[in-house]
This record gives sequence, C-alpha cells and structure tokens, in this order.
Amino acid sequence: MFIFKFIGINRIDRSNTIVKLTTIATTEQEARRQFARNYVLFFSARIKTEAFYGV
Repeated sequence: MFIFKFIGINRIDRSNTIVKLTTIATTEQEARRQFARNYVLFFSARIKTEAFYGV
C-alpha cells in the first residue's frame, strides 16, 4: 500500500483553486480513480506505507 498525494483543481469551480488531495491505494491508477471525477489531477508524491510488527 502507498499514500498518494495529488494537487487538484476542481472541474466545476471556476476560481481554479488548488487543493491538496491524499489517499491510500495499491496503485496510482486506483488512487486517481478516487478523485478523477471531480478534479483535474497532478501527481505529487507516492509514499510507501509499512506495517510495524513489534515483538
């Protein structure tokens, strides 16, 4: 799993306000699907998440 960060511009909002969007997904395509309907997306970062198993 990865944390994906995007910069987005709302497709309907005429003021072109930039928004920071973050989600957790397995692939970038899966992450983009969560926002693509409402935002024009610009990829910002992919951060690997790791589970910590302490004994």
